Amino acid sequence: MNLPKTIIVMGRSGSGKGTQIELLKNAYLKNNAENTILHYEAGNVFREIIQSGSYTGGLIKNATETGILVPDFVTNGVFVSRMVEHMNTKDQLLIFDGYPRSCAQADVLDETLKYYGRTHAVVLHIDVSEEEVRNRMALRGRYDDAQTEVLENRMRFYREHVLPTLERYRDQDFYTVIDVNGEGDVDEIHHEIMEKLASA
Repeated sequence: MNLPKTIIVMGRSGSGKGTQIELLKNAYLKNNAENTILHYEAGNVFREIIQSGSYTGGLIKNATETGILVPDFVTNGVFVSRMVEHMNTKDQLLIFDGYPRSCAQADVLDETLKYYGRTHAVVLHIDVSEEEVRNRMALRGRYDDAQTEVLENRMRFYREHVLPTLERYRDQDFYTVIDVNGEGDVDEIHHEIMEKLASA
């Protein structure tokens, strides 16, 4: 099965992005074992910086624990650094999760993809309602997700920044947006994603 080489995964916190990305990567590697995957997951990168104990890490920790935006200059700087370090072939499958989350970040990604010779990208939007996210976060039992203010900050951030970024992609020929309902069975969602990606 042929898949797009550049996939941007978007969805609310708790939408199941991580689960679906792992299923996607496993399916891709079954038929493309010789190719590599560059999976940029912004949350994991920030956690690495936080664990370093640096001054910047402390500021990022404060932002993520309150559900507010890490400034674009930090997010963009970290992203570009990782791309320069890990981009090693034009045949890599690129998967972006948690980036971009604002139109300013999308501008940087535009420039990055064009620099690396990418001619097309697919935006995979895993759509779940705010009510469903609240239910899932409560079931997870993570200490920050249990705090109403933090969760509502994340919801508001998504409405004010991420959704406009998604709509920006709908208006650009370089990108194809695929919408998937993320509230069903995990395997059925995966099957739908694979089918839609194959025809994107």
